[in-house]
Amino acid sequence: MRGWNRWALLGGGLAVLLLAGCNRVLPAETRHPPREGVQVQMREVDPDGRATLQWQGRSIAVKAPPMLTSADIVDVRAALDAAHQPVLELTFRKESAGRLLHATEALVGKQVALTVDDHVLSVATIAGPFGESMQVAGTNMSVAEVHDMARYIVHGGPAPPQQR
Repeated sequence: MRGWNRWALLGGGLAVLLLAGCNRVLPAETRHPPREGVQVQMREVDPDGRATLQWQGRSIAVKAPPMLTSADIVDVRAALDAAHQPVLELTFRKESAGRLLHATEALVGKQVALTVDDHVLSVATIAGPFGESMQVAGTNMSVAEVHDMARYIVHGGPAPPQQR
């Protein structure tokens, strides 16, 4: 079973967004930004809002505007964390770092939804503020599934199924 359907496994447990913990500067030739037309967003989950998205068989609502968009991202890659678990790493533009740091400081302990093309990839709890990069960890996804996700964001692939 390949493609977007496997990404529904992303939240076997509640994913946690973690501070990447390094100031890595990636040369332009090694960056993997989101492809043109893909819409990556991170928005705060609104428990009192009108649900418009589906995730793991339940409806969720998110606040607008998004705190993070594709325009903020300069690199997307699959990696292994210190415990050798697969993670999705996102690195942000320098111009976005201060705004993201401020936004995530206010959201520590709160849930956010990471979406691609309005399909929920993960609902996670902000573990700590971040501005330069983040890791989506604790997803119960295999290395291959995380690679598939990164590949879809950067290069495209099978269209995601319609949410019901």
